[in-house]
Order: sequence, then structure tokens, then C-alpha cells
Amino acid sequence: MITFTADNKDYTLEVTAYTLKQMEKSGVNFAQLADKLLGAETLWKGLFIAHHNNTTDAKRMEIYRALATVADGEEPEYDENGEPIDALMSAVAAEYEEAIKALKRGQGNVAWKRT
Repeated sequence: MITFTADNKDYTLEVTAYTLKQMEKSGVNFAQLADKLLGAETLWKGLFIAHHNNTTDAKRMEIYRALATVADGEEPEYDENGEPIDALMSAVAAEYEEAIKALKRGQGNVAWKRT
């Protein structure tokens, strides 16, 4: 999860099985995630589906532009070419990768047991 406060409102951004299904219904192909063909804007907007689906796309992008690329207190990281790595987008990609792996493993959101 990615959490922050913007405009005096707490946000929790998370990717769930429901999030993935909703995005696929709208035409997003997650097979392209590994190829980095999905746009950062598409991935960012999708994070709001689970907990803040009523947030407009314009507001989602306003928040994205306002957030720093590095978490508070962390030092920026650099790639092999000396370019700064966008830690925020790395965290966003990690959210999707975890959710996709969980779906592939067959993990749902409800625990159950056999009695």
C-alpha cells in the first residue's frame, strides 16, 4: 500500500484482485507491465480504484504531480547511467506486480477453512 495525506485527506492506494479486473475491463493489458509499455498515468490512476474510486482523474493526476519521487526521509537512488530513479513509480509498479503474483498463486481476499 501507498499512503499519504493530500489536501487534508488521507489516501490509501492499493492494488487488489478487484482493481486488476476493473482495469482489464477498461482495456488494460497487464501482460505489458513487464515490458513497461503501460503508461505511468494509467498505473497511477488505477491505484485509486480500491479505496478512492470516486476521485476524479484530474484530481488523481494533480496528486501525482504534487508527490515527490522519493519518500520522505529517503535518499534518491540512481540507475547505472546516473539518472535518478523515480521511487514513487517503482512503488506503484511493485503494487501491481504483487497483486498479479497473488492472483497467479490463486490467493483471494477472503480467508476460509475446511471443517
